[in-house]
Amino acid sequence: MSNKKNNDKTQPDSTDSSPEIGELDQLRQIVFGDAQQQLLIKITTLHNDLEQTLNAQDKKFSQRLHKMQESFTQQLDDLDKRLHFVDKMHDDVEVTIQKEHASLVSEHEMFAAATQQDLKNIEQTLDKESVSLSNTFNEQLEQLKTHLEEVSKELSSSKTDRKTLAKLLATMATNLEDDQL
Repeated sequence: MSNKKNNDKTQPDSTDSSPEIGELDQLRQIVFGDAQQQLLIKITTLHNDLEQTLNAQDKKFSQRLHKMQESFTQQLDDLDKRLHFVDKMHDDVEVTIQKEHASLVSEHEMFAAATQQDLKNIEQTLDKESVSLSNTFNEQLEQLKTHLEEVSKELSSSKTDRKTLAKLLATMATNLEDDQL
């Protein structure tokens, strides 16, 4: 039979090999028929069970994957919302800071201008007061000089002694000091 098998391999299209193959199948059926049939049933059952299990696992995996994708998408949406909220809050704070800065700059400029104007006004007032005091002091000095000359002339003409003149001059000096203060 091994020669025939070799011949079958070398000459697959020969007409003699067909009946031998049929006989071989019959012999196999007789010897292994029930065991082969049970084995085929077990293989088919195992194949079906395996296919059902794989389908169930595929469904579970698909469901889990879908849930994970939904969760991931939801988390990304939440993160995006938080990020937009923080961006908006940052922008609002930045706008507020810019407004406050502009307001402070404006107030500073107004305060600087007002301070400069006040300083000019104070300087002018001080200049006027200084001139006024200087004029008043000069007038009083002139009056005192005139008065001193009059008193000197009076003393010279009335021939008063020197002690009286010294007292008069001391009194005038005291009056001048009091006027200056």
